[in-house]
Amino acid sequence: MGIRKNEKDVTSAEWSALIAAMAQIHVVGEAAPRYSDFVKPHVRAMDPSDHQGMSWHVHSMGNMKGFNFLSWHRYFLLRMEHRLQVINANITLPYWDATNDRTIPSRLADPKLLADWSVNRGVWTPSQLATPEEETAVLQTPSFRLFQKTLEGHIHGGVHNAVGGDMAGSASPSDPLFFLHHSNIDRLWSRWQAAHPGLVPSNMTDTLRPLPLFDTTVSAVQSIATLGYSYQ
Repeated sequence: MGIRKNEKDVTSAEWSALIAAMAQIHVVGEAAPRYSDFVKPHVRAMDPSDHQGMSWHVHSMGNMKGFNFLSWHRYFLLRMEHRLQVINANITLPYWDATNDRTIPSRLADPKLLADWSVNRGVWTPSQLATPEEETAVLQTPSFRLFQKTLEGHIHGGVHNAVGGDMAGSASPSDPLFFLHHSNIDRLWSRWQAAHPGLVPSNMTDTLRPLPLFDTTVSAVQSIATLGYSYQ
């Protein structure tokens, strides 16, 4: 069972292993899926002119009519984690609880790292973040549909906007902060699930897309224990 830690508790050696593995899958010629293979489907999933991308129903902001936000991103992160574990079996994706830790993790703020990976950041604007009180209220939402939509809004979107740059657009996975942020969103969903047993998406038999990165159903990603990880 892999344990995803709060980024504050990640050791220096664990940070180095994570960054090295992410760097390795950026390399041209590295076995698929490479880092770019994670960025491209997310770009398509947020492009209203891409009819196939819209058919995956990932996001609901703007004029997108998505209902797979949580399930899709849970499997998306798991695929990235498994890809990194091919390089180092001990790697798990940390989570960044930006609502309570309102600074960018220092190991992912290194200017050289950002330059090497061509990551663009805006001016850090923590005023865009949700408050702990707002997060607590969302976790008390009594239906899955409303919980997902509300979580996707200010708590999720606020972090993207606070970081700015690539994180504020469809290519947000190009910034490694994306994976720590979405690990936290997944953690919040797992907390909500524990408090609301039996409340699940209405489309449990649907298949998540696109292939080859996605090869599973909504129902298959509802339990993090079944998927083989937990949160510290």
